[in-house]
Amino acid sequence: MDRLIYILFMVINSVFLIIFYTFTVGENVEIIYPLIMTIFFILALLTIDWCRYFGFNKGIEAMKKDKHHRLKSSTREQKEVVKIIKYLNLMYAQKQQKQLCDYKNKIYFLSGAIHKFKNYISVIGLIIEKNKYKNQDLEVVLRDIEYENYNLYSSLNQVLNYIRLDSFSNDFELVVVNLYDELKNIINKNRSAFINNDVFPILGKEEKDNIILTDTKWNMVIIEQMITNAIKYKTLKTENNKIYFNIKKKDNNVLLTITDEGIGIPSYDLKKIFEPFFTGENGRKSRNSTGIGLYIAREISLMLGHEISIESKVAIGTEVTIRYLSKM
Repeated sequence: MDRLIYILFMVINSVFLIIFYTFTVGENVEIIYPLIMTIFFILALLTIDWCRYFGFNKGIEAMKKDKHHRLKSSTREQKEVVKIIKYLNLMYAQKQQKQLCDYKNKIYFLSGAIHKFKNYISVIGLIIEKNKYKNQDLEVVLRDIEYENYNLYSSLNQVLNYIRLDSFSNDFELVVVNLYDELKNIINKNRSAFINNDVFPILGKEEKDNIILTDTKWNMVIIEQMITNAIKYKTLKTENNKIYFNIKKKDNNVLLTITDEGIGIPSYDLKKIFEPFFTGENGRKSRNSTGIGLYIAREISLMLGHEISIESKVAIGTEVTIRYLSKM
């Protein structure tokens, strides 16, 4: 197609030559031979062009799939194109490296700041615990502060876990753990959150000996996120809301179900709850909703080889099922 104008000029040139010799020489001018020669030279030109450009064009297509593909050039034009491509690749690599370096520095600074904030929150928690029972009027105020302090701690943890997802492969270790014992530790660790929000955890004792393969730290993040959601979206109509933790074995898997008696999730929101920054109808009513908690939990689960599924009914509650690989 790029040589179409040259082909057209060669044909026109041949036609003009034939007309010229017809009028100057006479009627016995050979017409077929010049046309055959013209067609031959056109085909020769196209063949040479094909040999020079086919490999180069094919190389460009290959570079779309593999940026390290070596582009071979034969013409001066192609060599200049190769130089420009190499220059652009170098500039892009340098810019990408600079952005990566800036990103790492910002993440390092942000992580350090969050750890400092968590230390301040821990100090606030100790002050509250020390003075909570000294004065009845003060106790009510300190309980409110403790509640907000817990929300702040949970939000900072979410941000920190979101940042850590980028380096997940360098920060996990699969170990064999007893799921029942692990749940007991997590529930005890979140004891204050349960007490302050009038939520009562119930751990089923039917199956205490189920061994799973997971990373204890990241698995705790998943379960604590489900606990946080159950507390955040509890129903306000009754006191002593309950959260049920049940473990059961199924084939080569261990299933952990966490069931609450909260406000539930509308059916039209269930399909999107794992999307990042999706808050849904319930989230829009809560000032503490960020929309990244379930997204983080799902991403961690996928990386660990676990599965999370959620079923919910409005005004009845929500059931979260986490499927683990059982250690035989």
